[in-house]
Amino acid sequence: MSHRRLASTGLAYVLAFGAACDLESCVRGQQEELDCGDRRAAFEETAAREGVLLDAIPDKPSFPMALVISELGIAELIKGITSDTNPVAGGNLELFGLALEIVPKKTELRLTSELDKCSRCVVFAVDFNVQALTEEGKSQLAGTGKSEISIPLRLEELGADTTALIAAYDKLTILQMSISAMGFVSEKYPEFEKALAIKMTELIREQSEPVQLMRFAPWTIGTNSVKVAAREFAIFPETGVISLGMQTNLALPKAVALEVGQALPDGAMMAVQMHPGLLFGMAERMMAEGVIPRRYNDDGEPDPEGPQGITLTSMSKNAIGATDLDVNFRVWRIKGSEDGEAEYCGFADAVTVLRLDLVDSDGLQDRITVTPTDELRVLDGEGVGELYEDNKDLVEENKDLVDHFKTSLADQIGITVNYNELAVEGQNIIFDATGLTVDDKKVDILLDFLVLTAEGN
Repeated sequence: MSHRRLASTGLAYVLAFGAACDLESCVRGQQEELDCGDRRAAFEETAAREGVLLDAIPDKPSFPMALVISELGIAELIKGITSDTNPVAGGNLELFGLALEIVPKKTELRLTSELDKCSRCVVFAVDFNVQALTEEGKSQLAGTGKSEISIPLRLEELGADTTALIAAYDKLTILQMSISAMGFVSEKYPEFEKALAIKMTELIREQSEPVQLMRFAPWTIGTNSVKVAAREFAIFPETGVISLGMQTNLALPKAVALEVGQALPDGAMMAVQMHPGLLFGMAERMMAEGVIPRRYNDDGEPDPEGPQGITLTSMSKNAIGATDLDVNFRVWRIKGSEDGEAEYCGFADAVTVLRLDLVDSDGLQDRITVTPTDELRVLDGEGVGELYEDNKDLVEENKDLVDHFKTSLADQIGITVNYNELAVEGQNIIFDATGLTVDDKKVDILLDFLVLTAEGN
């Protein structure tokens, strides 16, 4: 039913969702598509399907979100977390009755999934100086050495949907080790080197404990009913990354799944990756919780009993803007106008655009901003929603409603993409967003970070 067709029948409509009708020329019973009872039922049914939560976070092999850490990022985490008692990072060690001080000169790190060495390990190649210390702490003997050390990684549940990436230093293994001191070169004695590696492995394990590299807590968003937890992790040696698959209790379609294990750009430490479908599901949930208002009055103000309502249709990559998202939504008229002049209902389908940007703060802790734009197009409609002939009508008659919806939506998407429930036990960690890409199947946010000693430690 077009606007022109209605006009030709002599119907006098005001181009708004609360459109008035000339009752002498318009009979409600003959305009079933305008019926408010049917529209309200359809609206409530649609809204009830949005933002549904599962009873628990599912165990599925696909993930709508991932945290990817490069070899550089793992090295930075270990460097910032390990204490002076950690022999890999440098420190003191008791061996054969001697107090030894190990001082690394050069450390290289790589990830491995080699079953014969360690299926999920970080491997260090360490060049070091070694000194024997007297009881007074003075250096007595100097030498140099090389070693290759593997440390298993594991994902551990801490409770309350919080997980942590653990470096199992208590299961560390010295794969090979050589020492040169006072004219003695261990490489000439292979059996001695093997025995030394075994003995050193035993000693270091006895003196070491597991180290928590990073902790992942649930989102703090809305009413805190949405959970996200790291469920699986895999090491991809060929791309030099660890990918932690994160799952949620949001009921999401099967297609909302990331391709994991891809390399990060050179120099990148970490990336938070989200499927656009996760952002859509989160937005739906925030509407279900009322964080994003669902109903509005005729002045476009949030009102839980208002005659107008909004449901979401889809969220996808914009065809033009490099980091823009299209948001398709439906504006419903589900009961007569508040002044009692109109009893005709329907809906209009529209699309607007959210712009994601990386904001440079001239320092640390740059973040991703999400900003509503003036882009708005009417796609289709039924009932009174079919009366909108162009975007100007929709904007002029419903500006406050649409503006409020877009702003609330942008705020919640902003909280979602700036997921920061990452922590390091006993340390302060500062994140700095350094890159942003958006495509059909992934929003990719690159992060650098700095681990600082917490006050009092």
